[in-house]
Amino acid sequence: MAEKTVIYYYTGSGNTLSVARRIGEGLKDTDVRSIYTLKKDAHIPEQYGRVGIATATWFIRPPRIVKEICEKMQLNSTQKVFIIATCGGYDGFVLIDLKAILQPKVNTPIQTFMLPMPPNHIVGFSPMPDRIVQIYLNHEKKATKKIVKAIQTGKRTKDRKGYGRKVWNWCSRTYNLHLGVDRDSTEGGFYTTDACTRCGVCEKICQAGNIHFTENGVEWGHDCQQCMACIMWCPQKAIWHPNVPENRRRYHHPDIKLADMVCAGKETE
Repeated sequence: MAEKTVIYYYTGSGNTLSVARRIGEGLKDTDVRSIYTLKKDAHIPEQYGRVGIATATWFIRPPRIVKEICEKMQLNSTQKVFIIATCGGYDGFVLIDLKAILQPKVNTPIQTFMLPMPPNHIVGFSPMPDRIVQIYLNHEKKATKKIVKAIQTGKRTKDRKGYGRKVWNWCSRTYNLHLGVDRDSTEGGFYTTDACTRCGVCEKICQAGNIHFTENGVEWGHDCQQCMACIMWCPQKAIWHPNVPENRRRYHHPDIKLADMVCAGKETE
């Protein structure tokens, strides 16, 4: 009988949700949930023998909310943990930092995996051409099968060394400020245009609960996680940012539907 597993994911474009689902399907008997469901109560039920964290990379670091929840996470020492970091090419210190937080809470060595996916921080840069995206997606299918096998066999993964953290952090921050992105800001800088139909999609898919409708229209709070979900998934392309050119196209994972993102938002209400 397959060991019962839960995978908590953090996603904006749907990339990490797709990866979490594929791995869950491979492992069998797996629940896939938004990591925001742990925001109020970070206790992991003992029915889960395995616990997975699947997260996007946030400028070579763990997303702020993922790190906060991992710090609060209450695990049984006998539970097995694995961490998957999706990224444009390099996960930076995501796996190192999250493993350092979670390893003292369990007895078994934590498995860590990096999986490159189509880069999609639309404020910082344009999404890749479709032919390049397809290369990433083909690799995703092969890589997730290998990850499933490694998790099932308990294969020990190689730890990375966190060399050059200060230099990497400086380079990352400098480069992103050049692009007009402040990785440390909790203000998204988004706004709506006259194309907004007040359909409510952005409010429904914001797992952080940072978007609200008022008499004056759509308003963003002060806890933006910069996941880019609102600007990526707006059906009318009515959400914009000062650093996004008018001709920049949106991206979201082709296997993830808007309904999936809405369900993820409802999970966290």
